[in-house]
Amino acid sequence: MGKNFIKNQKLNLLNPFLKPLLTVFLLIIILIGLVNTETFYSVTAFAYYGFCIATLFFTIIPYNNTVNNKSKILKTPIILFGLWCLYVLFHYFSNTGTLVFTIYCICLYFLLLKATILFSTANFNFTQLFIGIATIASIESIYCVGQFLGWFKSQNELFKVTGSWNNPNVIAIFLALSTPAFLFLFRGKNKKTALLGFITLLIALLLLKCRAAFIGAILSIIVFYGLEYNFINWIKDKKNRSSAKALLIISLLIIIPISSQLYNSKKASADGRKFIWKLSAQMATEKPLSGYGYGFFEKEYNLFQADYIKQGKATAEELANAGPVIMPHNELLLNVVEGGIIGLLLLLFFFGSLLLVVKKREKETVTGCDNSIFNLSYAGIVAFIAMSMVNSTIQMVPIMCLLIIYAAIICSMLEPVQLPVKFTFPETNKGISILTKTTIASVNLYVLYLLFGMATADNLNKKAALLKKEKNYGQALQIMPDLAKNINSFSDYWKNYAVIHLEIKQYSKALYCMEKAKKLSSLPDIYKGSGLCYEKLHQYPKAIREYETLNALYPPKFLYKMLLLNAYLKNKDTAKTIALAQEIIQLNPKIPSEKVNEYKYRCRKLLWKLGVRKQLKNNFNLNNNFNSKRFQ
Repeated sequence: MGKNFIKNQKLNLLNPFLKPLLTVFLLIIILIGLVNTETFYSVTAFAYYGFCIATLFFTIIPYNNTVNNKSKILKTPIILFGLWCLYVLFHYFSNTGTLVFTIYCICLYFLLLKATILFSTANFNFTQLFIGIATIASIESIYCVGQFLGWFKSQNELFKVTGSWNNPNVIAIFLALSTPAFLFLFRGKNKKTALLGFITLLIALLLLKCRAAFIGAILSIIVFYGLEYNFINWIKDKKNRSSAKALLIISLLIIIPISSQLYNSKKASADGRKFIWKLSAQMATEKPLSGYGYGFFEKEYNLFQADYIKQGKATAEELANAGPVIMPHNELLLNVVEGGIIGLLLLLFFFGSLLLVVKKREKETVTGCDNSIFNLSYAGIVAFIAMSMVNSTIQMVPIMCLLIIYAAIICSMLEPVQLPVKFTFPETNKGISILTKTTIASVNLYVLYLLFGMATADNLNKKAALLKKEKNYGQALQIMPDLAKNINSFSDYWKNYAVIHLEIKQYSKALYCMEKAKKLSSLPDIYKGSGLCYEKLHQYPKAIREYETLNALYPPKFLYKMLLLNAYLKNKDTAKTIALAQEIIQLNPKIPSEKVNEYKYRCRKLLWKLGVRKQLKNNFNLNNNFNSKRFQ
């Protein structure tokens, strides 16, 4: 007892220093998740490794919380999120889940546990935390404005403004989720500074052009102030029914045209998502119970879409909008496809347990700062759920990090689950407590070991890719073999290895690596690479099979159709050659270009040589530029 008392006293003395230190550490975790660099093969990998490693170190920092009932971690949302993470772990051990996503879920759960313990501390300074979040969001917003003005380079050549990620939607949704922090700070001393930061955030959201973020930001404001001013109670009051109905009508008159404008602003994108949702729903019915496996949506969806197109089921509009897909832009569909009904229900129970807290909160008479902190967190969770219906969120590190922080704040305000007396011994038993802490520490260390191994190998894979670019194929090949023990479950590793072999004309070895990559991914570049290998080996029927899949993966892509056309020619399949050449000529490109015009010219010339002249003349009689002698 004496030793334990002295140990606890020492920790209690450290607590005043540890609390701000852990708050800073938590902000560093958020900040790391926003960083994209060229250090690894994928630019987003730094955010993943940095977040996971920082979270694991954050988890193992010793911290002696002031003992109170709410400091106990046996809360309903924590239990439910833990069950979902265990289900993901089960998928991994059943070889139907990726190591990358499994480690990510473990880190998210540890972050939820540790943050809940930290926030349960008496007199924890939430204002400092929210100032930190608002500061990070303001800096990110300034960076976005700087990209628009040309001061900073965009992370993606397809977009002028992206923020610090290569996908502008990630930063936009992160900024939208930061909105509640600004709303909380408006009630403090630094109102003007918070307002200036918030205005910058709104400008950044407009520049990033993410419809989901607009929805999230608006919803955050509505929910936060709705809770602050007891809007629900106002509606329930019979005296306000007429006013409530009038408000509803006015809201609909505003929401309907805005929704229409948001849809039409990116109609092709919206129609493309409707097609993705349609096929994802069909996939879910094929493996309804346990799904296809966590981390395998991209692979399974693209093959399902390709099969759907090969069978001739796709409409002209669907073909125009079809293309390679990474995420379905809807978390419910993603989870039911990857985890089946079981995974979906566990996740729904977790979010439901957070949403239902507001009912219990209404019965309590909580006022002042604590109430605003709850309202802020609740607004963030509602916004996250709404944005998850139209965009990807859980897999995006900075977005999920903020969600976990908001969830931990709410968990810190909940009473623990009351267990029957006979089941309460683990909470009081010293041996069980030591075993739990030892298990968590051991898992932490093992996962850290895996992460450092993966990160090191991923960095070397990037170096090999740079050597390949410089045509130092020998040095690149020396690096690759030893990386398999750490990243053999990475499709990028096998693709990179395959391309190196392809460049030095080792086609059989390149094919072996491409087949390995196919087990992990179904992106077009893999099928393009394997098709090229078969073509070089003069195995044209197999090359045609790969190119046909390639075209089904990305129907509007002219280059892929030309590769298939060339394979048909080499395989002396005249009928299919003519049919495909005619299809290429008639296909309208999304973006006109000289390259597309060249492809169409080559197809016309080919058809002329193959004797399809009468049809060509008929098709181009109305075109003054057509000259039959040009194709002779």
